[in-house]
Amino acid sequence: MKVVIIVIDKHGAILQYTSQLSSALSRGNQVTVIAPIGAEKELFNNSVNLTLLPVGDTKKNFIINTLLINRALNFLKAIQKEKPDIIHLQQPHHLWNLLLFPLRKKYPILATVHDAEPHIGFERLHKIIARNWNFKYLSRAFIVHGQVEKDRLEKSLGSLGIKKKCYVVSHGDYSFFTKYSKTDIQEINAVLFFGQITQYKGLEYLLKASPLISKKIPDAKIIIAGKGDLRKYANLMETIDNIEIHNRYIPNEEVAMFFQRAKVVVLPYVHASQSGIIPIAYAFKKPVVVTNVGSIPEVVEDGKTGFIVPLRDSESLAEAIIKLLSNDELRKEMGKNAYIKMKRELSWDKIAEKTLVVYGEIVAKT
Repeated sequence: MKVVIIVIDKHGAILQYTSQLSSALSRGNQVTVIAPIGAEKELFNNSVNLTLLPVGDTKKNFIINTLLINRALNFLKAIQKEKPDIIHLQQPHHLWNLLLFPLRKKYPILATVHDAEPHIGFERLHKIIARNWNFKYLSRAFIVHGQVEKDRLEKSLGSLGIKKKCYVVSHGDYSFFTKYSKTDIQEINAVLFFGQITQYKGLEYLLKASPLISKKIPDAKIIIAGKGDLRKYANLMETIDNIEIHNRYIPNEEVAMFFQRAKVVVLPYVHASQSGIIPIAYAFKKPVVVTNVGSIPEVVEDGKTGFIVPLRDSESLAEAIIKLLSNDELRKEMGKNAYIKMKRELSWDKIAEKTLVVYGEIVAKT
């Protein structure tokens, strides 16, 4: 099968996801990925045809590149040159997707909706317009990463009077980060909060849990690693003695270090769809403590690969973290279970196999 995947991110989670999916799909299929100039090429397998073009995920980029008509035409020509059986969009809300309108009848289009609902603080009018337009006129079907996400998306589609098929395909593993591991890094009594710092990730609940953790485990350290505005958390952070902050974008080659050092990975989210942080934690045999929100509990076995706690509940969060930090045998067993789950259920070969079934159904209806 000939597949064209379009991604508008230069780095980060969606590009990482696209690189792993396309590499797995390329075993037995012809896969082309169209990505922005500057995208991290090293993430992609040599069997993937990577085409870099001047596209981008901002209104400014879209307006400039569309006014420069040759760029828009080259984007469409790059797709038509491949004569794909299917076009697979990573995210439905990018403005560049609008340029595909002339091709919608010639090639079936599918979109992976990584977030069925915009996260708190991420609502943007131009993205909502592009997303709804895509839902109505462009994509024939959608992939989401969990049953809760499927329910959410179907509700959103229904509110627009749209009835299109939604498929559930789990988020794949991120074990490729383990290649950056170093033998001289020691695990410490640390809790890791990793990734972009945004309102919906509930960092304040981990910070409020920290004094409760310290009462039971005095040497416990909170590690925060990710880019984002920390000013609203300043007062809470001032009350914590043992905290380590890396307030910047973490490049791929540094990711392993943070997961190697930590004993537990925490996702205290107040709104979520799914998260690539969990597969990274599993790859490093780390148990997770997550909140019961979105499709996140669908990939965490409570008491086996981690603990699921109520959202906005710092006491329950602290209790779960204390339970893991104070019991090495339990923590290591859960970390081992997490790794096994990743290998059995989240391998990219399995994800690619399920994705190809979706492709086949859509192409068959064309």
